[in-house]
Amino acid sequence: MANASEQTPSRVRETALLARLALSDEECERLEPEFDNILTHLESLKELELEEVDRTATVGLQNIFRADEPSPSLPAERLLDSAPSTTDGHYVVPRAVGGKE
Repeated sequence: MANASEQTPSRVRETALLARLALSDEECERLEPEFDNILTHLESLKELELEEVDRTATVGLQNIFRADEPSPSLPAERLLDSAPSTTDGHYVVPRAVGGKE
């Protein structure tokens, strides 16, 4: 991760695009200091002593497993009816990585 002080509004714009948020140039500019503060805080987490903390540690969860039993799924047509765009029985979604279509 780059140093927070090196972040620019274009980094805010890139993050917004990945999150599917439509931000204006003014919003990106306004959010830049907030974004920098968040990244600075995340960098400070690296200073925590976590060697003795179990990576899979959870707090307060007990017996969270349910029986793994098969059950009928929804018909594909019903699921596709809620999709904004479909082709040949498949969802059509915008490309998430690598540019346009």
